[in-house]
Amino acid sequence: MLLAIIFPLSACSSKRTKVSEPQKLSESQQIAVNSKKWDQQTKDLAVVHNSQYSDDYAGSVHSVADFKKVNSETWVIKAKVLNLGKVINKKHSASELPPVFTRGEVKVDQVIGGSNKLNKKIINLVFWGGITSKDNSFSFTDKGIKKFDHPVLVQDDNAPLPKIGSEIILAIQSVDWPYYSSYEHLDENSFKEDTTFQPVMTNIHFWVKEPGAKEFVLNNSLIKNKQDASPIIIEKSMTDEINQEYNN
Repeated sequence: MLLAIIFPLSACSSKRTKVSEPQKLSESQQIAVNSKKWDQQTKDLAVVHNSQYSDDYAGSVHSVADFKKVNSETWVIKAKVLNLGKVINKKHSASELPPVFTRGEVKVDQVIGGSNKLNKKIINLVFWGGITSKDNSFSFTDKGIKKFDHPVLVQDDNAPLPKIGSEIILAIQSVDWPYYSSYEHLDENSFKEDTTFQPVMTNIHFWVKEPGAKEFVLNNSLIKNKQDASPIIIEKSMTDEINQEYNN
């Protein structure tokens, strides 16, 4: 009698485990889903234009050949943007304004400069700018600081957020994880120490090829709109090099 009870239960259990698993989305399908979600989060937000440009070209390079020579925890990568996500950052005191970040999930398709340890890896980039919450929406103006009582999309016009699905070429560095994880709360926003990197010199070393576009362009609204002409000649030459070598 005991065997007669156990066997039927085992058979039922086996049948229950044969439930079909949800089909995994392809990369292009996941990008489409992520793009739709991000567009829904940002479509009705007012854009606050800021410029974090410091007029500091120290460490800049002027050719793809120089990019290939970078080393020591610095990389130049060609990658695809898989997703963007809001970073919730807390104020540390009444007198401090928290920065606004966005988590960019990217797949490294090619390491142009630096060690190959990031090749073909999915990593997270700490992009400046993005969606703010109600209690940390600020705009910097000539007359001081203006606070908003509603969510806004903060955009650094020297380095706007790339669209999901874009190909990007940029320089990145390892982050100071003890500082960022505790002070900027990255550990509370799905960042991990070994996969988190900080874009550097994005005002002149950041190129984007949006979905459907024919070539890479410098990701700097001020330069594209000729509001700041000083780096145009240098970067035009590099942009041509990048398209000749990496636009495929």
